[in-house]
Amino acid sequence: MLSSCCTLASQTGPVVAVQLLVLLATAAVVATILGRLKLESIPGYLIAGALVGPHVLGLVGESEAIEQISQLAIILLMFGIGLHLDIASIRRGMIHIVTVGIVSTALFSAIGWGVLVFAGVRPPAALVLAMALAMSSTAVLVRTLMARRESRATYGRVTLGVAIVQDLLTVVVMAALPPIAQWAGAAVMGSEVVGSGAEASGWVDLVVKGAIAVGSVAAMLVLGRLLLPRLLHEVSKVGSGELVLVVSAAIALGAAITTGLVGLSPEMGAFLAGLLLALTPFRYQLSGQMAPMRDLLMAIFFTVVGLNFRPSLLVEDWWIIGLSLVGVVAIKTLLIAATAWMAGMSAPSALIAGTYLGNAGEFTLIVLGAAGGAMGIVTDRQEGDAIAVVIASLIISPLLVGPVHHLAARVTGLPTSPFGKSAALRERTQRTQVEAASPPRPEDQGEVVPAEASPDGSTQVQRHVIIAGFGPVGRTLADRFHVLGIPYTVIELNARTVQRQAVLGRTVVYGDATNPDVLESAGLGNADAVILTIPDDEATLRACQAIRGLAPDIFIAARTNFLSGKFVAHQLGADVVTVEEVATALAMERDVLSHLNKWRSGQPVVEQT
Repeated sequence: MLSSCCTLASQTGPVVAVQLLVLLATAAVVATILGRLKLESIPGYLIAGALVGPHVLGLVGESEAIEQISQLAIILLMFGIGLHLDIASIRRGMIHIVTVGIVSTALFSAIGWGVLVFAGVRPPAALVLAMALAMSSTAVLVRTLMARRESRATYGRVTLGVAIVQDLLTVVVMAALPPIAQWAGAAVMGSEVVGSGAEASGWVDLVVKGAIAVGSVAAMLVLGRLLLPRLLHEVSKVGSGELVLVVSAAIALGAAITTGLVGLSPEMGAFLAGLLLALTPFRYQLSGQMAPMRDLLMAIFFTVVGLNFRPSLLVEDWWIIGLSLVGVVAIKTLLIAATAWMAGMSAPSALIAGTYLGNAGEFTLIVLGAAGGAMGIVTDRQEGDAIAVVIASLIISPLLVGPVHHLAARVTGLPTSPFGKSAALRERTQRTQVEAASPPRPEDQGEVVPAEASPDGSTQVQRHVIIAGFGPVGRTLADRFHVLGIPYTVIELNARTVQRQAVLGRTVVYGDATNPDVLESAGLGNADAVILTIPDDEATLRACQAIRGLAPDIFIAARTNFLSGKFVAHQLGADVVTVEEVATALAMERDVLSHLNKWRSGQPVVEQT
């Protein structure tokens, strides 16, 4: 038996490796081509999967191993997405942002449901399709905001908030799929519903299991909120960032298994685990460490989803897909823009927010995947058409970014809503396009917003200096900045130091200065300078490269141990480099000569400490 299992594994292993090679290589090629065309890579992954799938080239067929890899990838992907969400970004104006998210999503679901039922789709399938297409792409939104440095703009905060609300509503949608499957007459949990008595019993079972599931999730959230910060804090005392990442991945898998055992999807558990960790001080460091893995898992997930897509549907159902695409993009954009405007946003910001969220996304695919297959709520053809709409919307969405900013500049004169009076959704300072295009002045206490983003009048924030490393050098600089009244933010990887300095009232971020997410969270976009006091030349050089890549015009001061590191640091973007061995030599020369002269003259030599 053991030998046969080993033989099977040896035969299966190379096949799976070859299939993964084909998937990733094709995904890389297609995504590169789309990147050259200034398009998003996510639809490229879906297209790559369709090309090598069984319906086109047939290089990769259905495989249990591939499905298992995809399942693991989506679990960790959902964990990464949850971890990347910043709940703090919607605390200002939370009630209004949550209202915009819920109302716009509910309205789109209701309208889409009605339209699909009118078009002849069965009501259960129409409801699932409408709710799935109501979800926008968080991944594409975050990439767009980060690339354009708009996450602190008013519409950036609102769109991120609405995306978070939609992601949380996906949890509700996933939990509602079993009852909808019951309604559709499909097999639920392995049993067929036959007759009214069995139907009543089935509904009772669903209510009981639903209550257990909700209670389990609530308990998981409460315990996680209380225990996870303490657990990670204890782990971080070891001083290993990798250990924190390993423990966090174990937490994600544990949460996925827990929600799976109570009848909910594992993806939901992983997403909630990421969301809980996003509320801890370790979120920035973890998010940055997860970023490369998240990108790889995203490529695997979307490529595997593309395997199930039949390109022939584009020929057979082109008019259905086209009308659905126009309907999804237009209706979602208008609904989100209208509800955001009514909640108190200016017309330009509301229009930009609606356009940024006018697509379908990764949660659409997750809901469709769960609703098809064993549940049988939607047919393979309906799922294929919906996937085509997702692909097309993800291609079109980035192309609308530039035009919508130009259009927003033309509607700046429109009045604000008489219904919503939320100051949190309104810009503090309205800036003209000429002012926004001008170079920032020292007296400008605010974020530098690109000229294209200026019509929204982004909320301005205070400029500051970032000190990376809070050893003796960093602490001395911080004390001097405090005396001079220069605002500063500290980046430090020692959890105890972070905790102590936070208690003292200093602005401090836990993380590694080489981590782009940590740099962004420390306010790199609003900083005048970054001072690297890290006593590690390799980390300093990597930080120089990362900072210069994110902020080409920022002032960088660095510290290196040896003279050779100074030249490399300058090549990687540092403006000023202090060499420790040179500084030590000069200080030692000064101190030695001073004390030697005293000793020769017979004076007592007392070193000042």
